[in-house]
Amino acid sequence: MPERLDLSVMAMVVAREFQDGAVVNLGIGLPLTCASYVPEGREVILHSEHGLLGNGRLAQDRSEVDPYVFIVGNRPVLAAPGMTFLSHDESFAIVRGGHIDITVLGGLQVDAAGNLANTHVPGKIAGNLGGAPDLATCAKRTVGMMYHTTRDGEPKVVERCTMPLTAVACVDRIVTDVAVMDIEAGRVVLREIAPGWSVEEVQALTGARLVVPLDLREISLG
Repeated sequence: MPERLDLSVMAMVVAREFQDGAVVNLGIGLPLTCASYVPEGREVILHSEHGLLGNGRLAQDRSEVDPYVFIVGNRPVLAAPGMTFLSHDESFAIVRGGHIDITVLGGLQVDAAGNLANTHVPGKIAGNLGGAPDLATCAKRTVGMMYHTTRDGEPKVVERCTMPLTAVACVDRIVTDVAVMDIEAGRVVLREIAPGWSVEEVQALTGARLVVPLDLREISLG
């Protein structure tokens, strides 16, 4: 198989979605990486449901860590001009009030109906819901960011989720280390593929049938 995209490249692909002035929430796991790849010259207001609004990128080393400036996943971030600390209820009022323009969430499975399963890992007694159901349901746009397959090679983009659902019909776009796909009218539309990959190779790793449009292109950061 051809080489898959590096996590940093995946984050840059997702960050193309961040329009100037957008309020963006990044979920635990892979999505947090996107905080460090906001396009230069573009003002994006990052939101953490733990109570932070307008923070900067992830801290790179200990010298940058402020023990009071952390986001979900206990990841330290840089303070930014205008950053605001919020109470938990204020933070969720932003989410449930529909003020999040884009939320980027990790996924265990996403299906052709846009259903998301990302809170209950197989084998664990209970899942960890956190703010994912609220974010996936209330954000104006939901992007699923995940590896295309599990460590065992099983597809994570499927026809129908078999794991407990986090939210129903919520995912608009999926970005993986192999492809960019949109959920449209119960179909998974293949928009972009990683360099060196063929449609057939992507389909072989995908549990859902892919719709291939005429304007399919190679992933770029432009």
